[in-house]
Amino acid sequence: MPKTNRQTILVVDDDPTIRMVAAAHLRQQGYAVASAENGQMLLDILQDINPDLIMLDVDMPVMDGFAACRRLRKFHSGKTVPVLMMTGLEGDNSIEEAYRAGATDFIAKPVNWTLLKQRLRFMLRAVDAMSSLVESEARLAKAQSIARLDYWRWDVFKKKMIISEALAERLQLDVNNIMAEQLLSRVAEIDRSRITQIVQRAVNQQTIPADFEITLNAGGGSTRHQVFRVQSELEYDNQEQLVAIEGTLQDITDRKETEARIQFLSRFDRLTGLQNREAFNRAMHGLIGECVSRDGCIALILIDIDRFVRINDMFGHRTGDAVLIEVSHRIVALVDQLSRKMGDLRTEACRWGGDKFSLAICCSAAHPCHVEVAAMLLDCISAPFKVNGHEVSLTSCIGYANSADSELDLGTLLRNAENAMRHAKRQGRNIICCYDESMLANTQRRMLLEVELHKALAEQQFRLHYQPRINADDKRIVGGEALLRWQHPEIGLISPDEFIPVLEEMGAIHEVGAWVMEVACQQLKSWHDAGYTDFVMSVNLSAVQFRDIRLAEAIGEVIQRIGINPEFLEVELTETAIMEDVSQTQTTLALLKEIGVRIAVDDFGTGYSSLGYLRSFPLDTLKIDRTFVSELPGSREDRSLALAIIAMARSLHLRVVAEGIETQAQAAFLQDQDCDELQGFLYSRPIDDQAFDQLLRKGIIAV
Repeated sequence: MPKTNRQTILVVDDDPTIRMVAAAHLRQQGYAVASAENGQMLLDILQDINPDLIMLDVDMPVMDGFAACRRLRKFHSGKTVPVLMMTGLEGDNSIEEAYRAGATDFIAKPVNWTLLKQRLRFMLRAVDAMSSLVESEARLAKAQSIARLDYWRWDVFKKKMIISEALAERLQLDVNNIMAEQLLSRVAEIDRSRITQIVQRAVNQQTIPADFEITLNAGGGSTRHQVFRVQSELEYDNQEQLVAIEGTLQDITDRKETEARIQFLSRFDRLTGLQNREAFNRAMHGLIGECVSRDGCIALILIDIDRFVRINDMFGHRTGDAVLIEVSHRIVALVDQLSRKMGDLRTEACRWGGDKFSLAICCSAAHPCHVEVAAMLLDCISAPFKVNGHEVSLTSCIGYANSADSELDLGTLLRNAENAMRHAKRQGRNIICCYDESMLANTQRRMLLEVELHKALAEQQFRLHYQPRINADDKRIVGGEALLRWQHPEIGLISPDEFIPVLEEMGAIHEVGAWVMEVACQQLKSWHDAGYTDFVMSVNLSAVQFRDIRLAEAIGEVIQRIGINPEFLEVELTETAIMEDVSQTQTTLALLKEIGVRIAVDDFGTGYSSLGYLRSFPLDTLKIDRTFVSELPGSREDRSLALAIIAMARSLHLRVVAEGIETQAQAAFLQDQDCDELQGFLYSRPIDDQAFDQLLRKGIIAV
C-alpha cells in the first residue's frame, strides 16, 4: 500500500470503542489511522502498511502487547518504528516489562487525549529527527566507504585505541578491545620503527605530522599489505595536557599499486619484464659514462627474430607472446652466465619493440667480448623449445656496433647498430653483422633510391628489356624473359638487384609489378600479331607479389583486356617464394592455372624444394640456376647437380631451361643431356624491344 503524505498511526486494542474513539481523535489531529484487534493481527497487517507509530494495548487476547512488541522488534520493518504502549495495569513492573519488550514510551489508561496529542507530537518529532540522523550517518558512512576513510583515536593514558568498525573488520580486530601495542604489531616491519618514533615524538614533544603514510598487515594469515594515508591531530584537556591523538586513515592501497604499476610500465616492458626502449636509452648514458671511466669497450647488440609473424599466424598471439617471453628469459640467462664468467662485465638488456631485443655490454678494452657474445646470442635463441604444446625453432639476425665505431656517442652507436642489423637481415637468416663504415653509405644510398623510386614510375624511368630463350636443338628463339630496368636521368642505369629489394620494402612492388605485366603482355600481343605466334613471354613475380591473394585475378584481367592467349604467358617464381607457404602456394598456383598461364620455377636448386612438394604443384618449367651452370662441364659436382635436376624435371614431365649460358662448352653439355631451352649471354644480353625485333627476324641465333 503506497504511503500518503499524512503520518499513519496504527491503533492495536481489543476494545472496539477505544479503537473508534482513538481514531476520531487522531483523524481530528490530521493523522491517517489503521487499526488491529490483537497482537497477531498487528503482525499480519504490517505486511500491507508501514505505520509511522503504533499505539499498542498490553492486555489483549490471542497475543498480548508485550509478546507482540517483542515479535515486532525482530522484523526488519519493525526495528525502528516507535511503539506507545497503553496499559491499565498498575505498578512499575508493567512499565519495566513494556520497555524490556521494546516499547518507546507508555501511557496509562484511561487515555488522556489532550496529553496523548502532545505525547504523539513529541514522539513523531523525535522519530523524524532520529530518521534524519540515521540517514545522515548512512550518507556519511557511504561517503567514507567510497573514500575508504576510517576513524581512529589513541588514548594516551589508557593506551587504548578506538577505531571505526570498518577498519576493525578490515584488519580482523575486535573493535571493542584494541590496545595500542596490538595495532602497532600490525604495522609492517619496514614502517614499524618510523611509526614508533612518530608516536614517541607526539607524546614527548607534542608534535605529530599532519599527514603521513603507514603500511599495515591485513591480518588473518594474509601476506598482502595495505597502505593508509594518515591525517592526525593532538587533543588536549583544559590544563593543556595531551590526552589523545586522533585522526583518519584512508586506504590508498589500490592507488599505490596503480602508481607502482605506472612506474613499472614507464621503465619496463609489460610482457617480458625487460627494460623498455626509453629506460634502456637512459641506462645507456650511465653505462657509457662508466665505460669511459674504466677505459672499457662498449658494444650495442640488436637482435631481430626472423619471420616471427609466422608464429602468430600459425599458433596465435598467445603463443607468440610466450615465445617472446622465452627469448627474453634466454637473453637474461645468457647475461647471468656471462656475468659469472666475467666478473667485470656490465650489461643492460631491453625489449627494443615487437620481436626485437637489444643488449649493451661493457667489458675490458684489453679483452673485448662482443664477437663472442653475439655468437652466443645467436646460438641460445636458435635452440628449439616447446611452448603451449608447440615445437618452436627460431633464427635471428644480429647487428652490433662497438665503441671503436661510434666513439662512445649514444646516438651514433644506435644508428650504427641499426644499420648493422638491417644489413644482416638483407643477407638472409641467422646472420651476424658488425658495423663498418660502408653500411652507412649503403643506407644513404637506399634512402636516396627510396626517394627517387617514388618518382620513377610517374616519370616513366622504368624500361623492359628482353633476353631470348633458345631451343637447344635448332637454336630458334622460342621465347623471352621480360626483365625490369631503371634508367635514372642522373644516376644512370641502376641494377635490379639493388632497387627491387627497396621496392619490396616500400610496398611499391605491386604497382611496379602490375606495370611490368601490362607492358610485357602488350609486347607479347604485338609480336604475336607480327606473326611470331609460338613466342612465349616470361614475367618474373617477386615473393611479395606472390603473397597477394589478388594476383591471379589481376593477371587474368590484363590478359582479357589486352586479348592474348594465356598459354603463351609464363610467370616465373623463385623456389624460395613457392616454398614459403605451401598451402597458399597451392591455392595461388591453382588459380593461375585456371586462367591458363604457364608456371616456371626460377633459380631452381638454390632453395629447399622436395620432390614430394614439386609433384603437388601444377608446374610447367624448371629453370636451372646459373650457379650450377657457370662451372660446366668441368665441375664434377655441378655436372651431377645439373643431371639430377634434368632427371627430376623429366620424371615430373616438365620443361628444363638452363640460365647463365656463356660458353659453347656449357651449351653443348646441356644439349647432350636433353635440356630443352638455353638462355644466357652466349646468345644475347637483355635488350630493348627494338633490338629484340631484329633477333626475331633472324629466327635462329648462330654462335
